[in-house]
Amino acid sequence: MGKSKRADGEISREQRLVKENQGLKRENARLRKLLARVDLDRYGQVREIIEEHYSERKDEGQEILDKMKEEWRCRKCEAGYLEIFLFNKINSTYYYRKCNSCPNRTKSKKHTPDVKGIIKNNL
Repeated sequence: MGKSKRADGEISREQRLVKENQGLKRENARLRKLLARVDLDRYGQVREIIEEHYSERKDEGQEILDKMKEEWRCRKCEAGYLEIFLFNKINSTYYYRKCNSCPNRTKSKKHTPDVKGIIKNNL
């Protein structure tokens, strides 16, 4: 190994960055704790902004759901839409689509992450 080109009091650039990063992590943790202690009821403006943001997101989700229902409308009864039902079969996941208002359903196929549609919760 070669000799270090630094004197005893000097630190390398990497060591300086590690120390700076640790300081930033501590500051981040301290700020998170302060934010958790803030009483949102006292600050009505902040609470209103947060509620407005979440209400906009809720409307977005409903629009996406309505669009998907229209896309997967049942061709037999025209009243319902096809929902995805997942099931396990020999170490892999399969699915089929079934109308929520009539007995119409599709053949089962192997499930992949790119399958789009409304997944029925079996809970």
